[in-house]
Amino acid sequence: MNILFVIGKYPGYGGTEKMTTILGNEFFKLGHKVVIASFDLSAPELVSGLDHIKLIKLSYPVSARTNILILKKEIEKEGIDIIINQWCLPFNVTKMINRARKCKRVKLISVLHGVPNKSKKVIIAEDNYKNSKGIKKIVSLIKLKLTHEVIRYSCGYVYDHSDKYVLLSKSFIPTFSKYSRRKDTTKLTAIGNPISITTDYSSDYIESKKNQILYVGRLDMENKRVNRIIETWQLIADSHPDWSLHLVGEGPHRKALQDYVYINNVRNVFFHGFRPEEPTNFYRNAKILLLTSDLEGFGLVIVEAMSYAVVPIVYGSYSSIYDIIDSGKDGFITDVPFSAQITADRVEELIKNPATWRQIALQSQIKSHKFELKPTIDKWISLIRNIKHNEN
Repeated sequence: MNILFVIGKYPGYGGTEKMTTILGNEFFKLGHKVVIASFDLSAPELVSGLDHIKLIKLSYPVSARTNILILKKEIEKEGIDIIINQWCLPFNVTKMINRARKCKRVKLISVLHGVPNKSKKVIIAEDNYKNSKGIKKIVSLIKLKLTHEVIRYSCGYVYDHSDKYVLLSKSFIPTFSKYSRRKDTTKLTAIGNPISITTDYSSDYIESKKNQILYVGRLDMENKRVNRIIETWQLIADSHPDWSLHLVGEGPHRKALQDYVYINNVRNVFFHGFRPEEPTNFYRNAKILLLTSDLEGFGLVIVEAMSYAVVPIVYGSYSSIYDIIDSGKDGFITDVPFSAQITADRVEELIKNPATWRQIALQSQIKSHKFELKPTIDKWISLIRNIKHNEN
């Protein structure tokens, strides 16, 4: 079978880009031809990570006729059977794809790499509403409602004009149905993300782990809310001078976070910046992972860390986290709304009780096997085969 991915930015360092590479390479290994069409090729140094996959360039605006012609040509030239839309939230991408594929022989699978009823635009609009007063508050409320309506429409449109619609968790299905106002959910299916790094399931290194708390990801204070991690650590840092907080990644708010640490004299905080290599050494050394995002689709970093016996403490702002963590057994999920004090109490519970930490760390490592690559690829292959088998 011949498969075409359509994605906003590729190659890149984000989770969607990483999953596209993983799926593309695995499909190729199974004998399928793979083409990736990207609107942004700003990280050409990553092209070397692809195994015999053809990469083509699209351009803005999305609905440009040239994009339709490029995709149409590739569909015909490469004999494309399946299109996987990795950028399905803006409906105009799906509209453009459908103009290119025309014939129903080519099936379209759309994948939502986030939460159905929330996005970064929604979070920004919510923050503007919460922080405004007077007439500005009324205006910001209108903007928030309009933002929801645009995304709600987009979700419904893409669902209606796709052959299958993939979510990251079964728990997202009722949320999607309600938010998009679609009672028929027969096109929906759920496939989570697999561990995509080199794993080490041995327990040899567990006893030599350092007293480190870890965050890996984008440094922003909008959807990732990395400021909460520093504020949590600030509450207990002075009581545990032999422990440290390590933040791995880059982002728009790195300087603001560093300034906060400096001004407030928060001890033992280390910024490591972006690392192109797998963060396995950080996982191998750390004992605790913190994630306090308002928006996550799946949280790939969580299962990666768990495979190295790092105990996750995660803010329960999204339902798919309950697919990953059994709170109290192989990690902790903190309740909504976010509380830095409650999160700090969970961290201290592990710091003060090494035996408890070790027990949960081993359980987290066992749980991570559930998210290995093969079961995920098997689900994708089954989906692709079924969609072609059931074609009219």
